[in-house]
Amino acid sequence: MMTEPNKALRSRGAALILVLWLVAALSLVVMASARGIRQQTLRAGLDLERLRAESVLDAAMQLTTQRLMVERGPESRYRIQRQSFGGQEVWVEVTPSGGLVDVNVASEALLQALFQRAGGLSAGEAAIMTSRVRDFIDPDDTPGGVGGAEAAQYRAAGWPSLPRNGALDDLSELRSVLGMTPELYEIIAPHLGINGQQRIEIDSAPPALIDALTGQPGLGVRIQHSPPENRAGVLMSGAAAEFFSPARSSGGQTMRLRAYVRTEGDRWWQREAWVDLGERPGGSTPWTMLSLEPTRRLNKSEQEFKP
Repeated sequence: MMTEPNKALRSRGAALILVLWLVAALSLVVMASARGIRQQTLRAGLDLERLRAESVLDAAMQLTTQRLMVERGPESRYRIQRQSFGGQEVWVEVTPSGGLVDVNVASEALLQALFQRAGGLSAGEAAIMTSRVRDFIDPDDTPGGVGGAEAAQYRAAGWPSLPRNGALDDLSELRSVLGMTPELYEIIAPHLGINGQQRIEIDSAPPALIDALTGQPGLGVRIQHSPPENRAGVLMSGAAAEFFSPARSSGGQTMRLRAYVRTEGDRWWQREAWVDLGERPGGSTPWTMLSLEPTRRLNKSEQEFKP
């Protein structure tokens, strides 16, 4: 039989254990609250940093567009301009649309090289994706090429969209192609533009696209830094010669601007816009803003801009 002192001691022990459990539970609640407050503070700080970066990037793109309007002529070329705003260095990458791949008119060989060499697909996978892009755009309902797909194949696969059966006005529609993954689209999207040209203008092409299509890392930068009269000779004599054209477009009106700025903490921010330098009477600016992407942070080291 348990004596009264033992009962009291046992009761006090149970009470102590209960108190300890309560203290531990309250500690966890406090820690969780503190963690949530820290995350909210960090998120608010990043949002403020993004807004500040965005104002700088927008100003840089506006100034770059004004300069392009002044310099506008029959020739267009790829370039990187460096500017300073409020003590921050901003780099603006200018890419004429003629230096990119237009999937509406590009040859099958060029599309397959883009998917294989830039996108990292195997030769067979690249051929299938090329056929599906063609089928997505062409007006008929008959699958073509290797692994092509029209409406029937989309329905059978339970795909959430159907072929457009027409030329693309918005390149993001490529996300709807059967088998296109978000990762693959993100890789090839920087190399795409709408220009109505089957080949890529050498002087307008970004170095990264030249490197990808030729399989020679660093070649694009060497070509951009070489005299204009020597550039065509390098690319037009190589294995990727059929993808490039030494000719420059007569207009060169449509440009892609990508502005980059590095903020505290070694973080990079990017803003992208497409502009048409053709005059628009009655507009608020001498040029037309075709599209403007949200400012985004570059998280992966391989995505960081290296001026």
